[in-house]
Amino acid sequence: MRILFFDIGEIDYKGVEILAAILKKHGHVVDLLLDPGLGKHYYFKLPLLNLLFRDTLLLRKLKSFNPDLIAMSIVTNNFLYFRNFGMKIKENFDVPIIVGGIHPTSVPEFVIKEDWVDFLCIGEGEEAIVELADKLHYNQDFSQIKNLWIKDKNGKIYKNPLRPLISNIDTFPFPDRSLYEKYGVLGKRIRFATGRGCIHSCSFCVNSFRKTLYCGQKYLRKRSVENTISELVEIKRIYNPRAIRFEDDVFVLDRDWLFRFKEEYKEKINLPFHCYFTPTGVKEDIIEILKEAGCQSIAMGIQSGNEELRYTIMKRQYSNEQVVKAAQIIKNKGIKLYAEYMFGLPGETPEKMWETLRLSEKISSNNTWTSLFYPYPGTELATYCKENGYITSEIWNKVLEGQGGPQNGTILNFKYESEASNFKVLLPIYNAVPKFLKPFVKFFLKRKYGFFQRALYLISIPILEKREFIYRIIRLPVIIIKTRRILKG
Repeated sequence: MRILFFDIGEIDYKGVEILAAILKKHGHVVDLLLDPGLGKHYYFKLPLLNLLFRDTLLLRKLKSFNPDLIAMSIVTNNFLYFRNFGMKIKENFDVPIIVGGIHPTSVPEFVIKEDWVDFLCIGEGEEAIVELADKLHYNQDFSQIKNLWIKDKNGKIYKNPLRPLISNIDTFPFPDRSLYEKYGVLGKRIRFATGRGCIHSCSFCVNSFRKTLYCGQKYLRKRSVENTISELVEIKRIYNPRAIRFEDDVFVLDRDWLFRFKEEYKEKINLPFHCYFTPTGVKEDIIEILKEAGCQSIAMGIQSGNEELRYTIMKRQYSNEQVVKAAQIIKNKGIKLYAEYMFGLPGETPEKMWETLRLSEKISSNNTWTSLFYPYPGTELATYCKENGYITSEIWNKVLEGQGGPQNGTILNFKYESEASNFKVLLPIYNAVPKFLKPFVKFFLKRKYGFFQRALYLISIPILEKREFIYRIIRLPVIIIKTRRILKG
């Protein structure tokens, strides 16, 4: 079978890389068709960049590969793009399309109705896609494959049950990063996962929804130290990265694993790395081990400075005192702290937003990341919003289509939309400017969100995120040149 993955974005996606590696292991021919979507995904919206990767180029490349199956892994806020391109594929080619990822998993009844969708995968797809590819190849009946919803030629839909989670993820082959590397999107900071799943139950996160699909099973699974280091050794040999970015929601599960990881990592990898923590996971001895291993920065999800909002709405069980203590531990070890906050939450008032600002002043992070709440389908907080008037039927239809996003303005029926947008844009600036400039930023925080706030945000990007900004700008021509070469080749 010839299987073509289609993706959009300027970062490599682990789900696609693992699925591709497994399919190759089972003898299938696999490739990736990528639209880097540069006009949408970089700091500034530059739609002219998208003209470099017209649909005609993408479709021509698709035709040259001549796939037997096209696969797409879809996140909510990219659904409209995948829909538009999926419809164009069907207009020009007679080839089945399978979709998976969090959006089809969250709202399968909505997605399976799309005319361009033939197969839909719910949950983890490693075993399901291999079984489908094998049965298609040998012309066998595929209507009963677990994890898949299957639409036949008459429109009948077979809704098959889930198979159990794969408990030992060491059995997976290493992700096939070469698919993305040839497009220039890999870069010198390699994204890496040492596990799969999460132990937390945050009401706004899709992980909580996924956990409910596999009730009674161990959702968080960790790779062994040996397996983790083996892949990192391979990455270092092939791609010569400058740093590693561990993307795990829960990087440290137990001290024994971490201590063995530290010893092996220092000896065989010895590269600076970044990881994620919640305030409850920060312990003095754990952070000390991370520092010895080479941890350079930690992102800590704080979300709000109002404890009641965190406890009752977000289901984040830690006090402001714990947040301050965790921040002190991280910074005292000489590790950079990136603090993450979210605005526009149901029940949030301007005073609660100011509480977030005051907490952020106390912890004095090295950098501040902000977003606006988005009601992702399947999450507990999305249900709460529907039940409490924050989401109308019209808004929900927009959510199903993935319109908007955590960086694009609140989509809720929310009284304090202007204030939320102000804090989202200006809090990183407020935290970074000298003390004598803070009243200037506060002045705009108290005004209606508009031109001046947006202007301040754009001006601040190269200053507040200098290294990231330069890194992305340098990579931009590389991605353009390599992608154009592949699509025109």
